[in-house]
Amino acid sequence: MSGEWLGTDVPLHARRERPKGMGLHICAVVQGGSGSPSEYVEVVNDGAEPVPVTGLDLTDCSGQQHEHVYSFPEGEMVAGQTAYVYSGDGTSQLTPGGDLILYAGLPAPVWKDESHVAYLRHPDGRIIDTMRAGRPARHPDGH
Repeated sequence: MSGEWLGTDVPLHARRERPKGMGLHICAVVQGGSGSPSEYVEVVNDGAEPVPVTGLDLTDCSGQQHEHVYSFPEGEMVAGQTAYVYSGDGTSQLTPGGDLILYAGLPAPVWKDESHVAYLRHPDGRIIDTMRAGRPARHPDGH
């Protein structure tokens, strides 16, 4: 599987640690805690070009029969933009810095422990990226 639709021919699942500049990927799966209103998945476009996100899904299963945790609306993520997709309720918004705060509106947490995995899927079912809950962020210095 390659990342041709992302503008690159680098394999999407070649390894867990991906170098900066790879385009769209999951940076972190953050479990809820006392300092956080809800768990969230951080999706980043650290490529040089905008990436269409229309119809992309965040799911919790790699199989074809998967639950859609969140489906991205029509649009694209510009270069350097981060989307924080919270599992709980809230009002989606654009931050003053240009990042996205999005809400799935789910009644319960999805990535409860380190056995749970977040999958970022293309509308045709291809898995773009994965990350296990509780792993360190791929870019600990921020975006």
